[in-house]
Amino acid sequence: MPRHAPPETPLGRPANPEARAHRKEQILAGAQRCFIRKGFHAATTAEISSEAGVSVANMYQYFPTKDDLIRAMIQADLAEDLELVRLVNEADTLAEGLEKTLHLSTADPENLSKLGLRLEILAEAARNPGIAEEVREADAQMTSAVAEMIARRQLAGGVGSDIEPRPTAELIMSLFDGMIGRIALGASEPDALARAATRLILAGLGVSPKAGG
Repeated sequence: MPRHAPPETPLGRPANPEARAHRKEQILAGAQRCFIRKGFHAATTAEISSEAGVSVANMYQYFPTKDDLIRAMIQADLAEDLELVRLVNEADTLAEGLEKTLHLSTADPENLSKLGLRLEILAEAARNPGIAEEVREADAQMTSAVAEMIARRQLAGGVGSDIEPRPTAELIMSLFDGMIGRIALGASEPDALARAATRLILAGLGVSPKAGG
C-alpha cells in the first residue's frame, strides 16, 4: 500500500508529534545553511523557507521570528555540547574522554562548518539582549556540567585535590570559545589545536598524561 503523508492541522502543521519534530529539524537545518552562507540579517525568511523546503507560512507556525530560530540553534548547540561532556564522563580516563570528544568535534566537516555560526550567535548576543540571555543560560548549564565532571574525577582521585571545579570549568569554556574562533577563521589546524588543548587541560587539572585521570 502507498505511504501517505501524516495528517495536518488546518494551519498546515503535522498532527503527529514525531512529524512535528521532524519538520522543526528540517526548518532549523535549512536556516542553519542560510545563516552560514549569508549571516542572520542578510538571510531572508523566503530564502530560509525555500532552503528548508517549506512555505513561509508553515515556517512561521514553528518559528515566528528569526530570534526564535537563533534560540533553537543555541539549544541545539547546548544539547550537542552536553552530549560531549557525557562522553567524557563515561570514558575510563579523563585523557581518553578528552581525546575522543575533541577529535569528534574537529574531525567532522559538518561540525567545523557550523563553528562560524557560533560566532554569529555571539555577535548577535552582543547587540540583542534576548539572545544574550539565552546564551548566558546555555553557558551556565554547560559550565555547571563541566564543573560537575571535574568534581567527580576529583572524588575518584583522577584530578588534583587543589583544583577549584567551577572557576576551572569557566577557564576551560573560555579555551573552547577561543578555539572555535580560531578554527572558524581558519587560523589554526583543528586536529593539532585539539591535541594541544587536551594536553593543556590535563596539565591544568594535575593529571599525568600516563595516568590519564
